[in-house]
Amino acid sequence: MNQTEEVIQIKNQIKESLYQQLRFHFLELSGIGRVIGYDELQNELVKAIELLEIEK
Repeated sequence: MNQTEEVIQIKNQIKESLYQQLRFHFLELSGIGRVIGYDELQNELVKAIELLEIEK
């Protein structure tokens, strides 16, 4: 089914908002890495990536 221009625009706005949130969270993760250590952060991110692979 074809999407109207308005629906496409809203969808793009939502995606941009989500990407902004993602970038912000990565900055937060960087700060967390400074506290807990980057190796520990990397281990946790590897676990998160493994969970994402399962979700695919």
